[in-house]
Amino acid sequence: MSHPANVFEPGTEQPRSTMFWGILGALAVAQLFAFWLLCSHQVRKAEARQNEAVVQQMALSDCLQYIPGSTIASCTTRSGVTTQAPASNAAVTGAVPVSFSYR
Repeated sequence: MSHPANVFEPGTEQPRSTMFWGILGALAVAQLFAFWLLCSHQVRKAEARQNEAVVQQMALSDCLQYIPGSTIASCTTRSGVTTQAPASNAAVTGAVPVSFSYR
């Protein structure tokens, strides 16, 4: 019986080299490290946004409490806090800026 050239007989196939597995392992470790760096960077950015929101709320609260005759609008302009979310942020949070005026 004739064997085609592309079929391996048992025992003739060489085992995978240790260098191949070493490179594959190093690649997996490098990808895990890059993923960890990405996640930790995103967490730091989220913590910074959270801290900024808390500071803005505290500044607005202090302005309303300690400045006589202050309003939300006057304290907002005084502190430079933006109350309207950008269009891209509104789509993510589902919040739509609303304004009421009484006459």
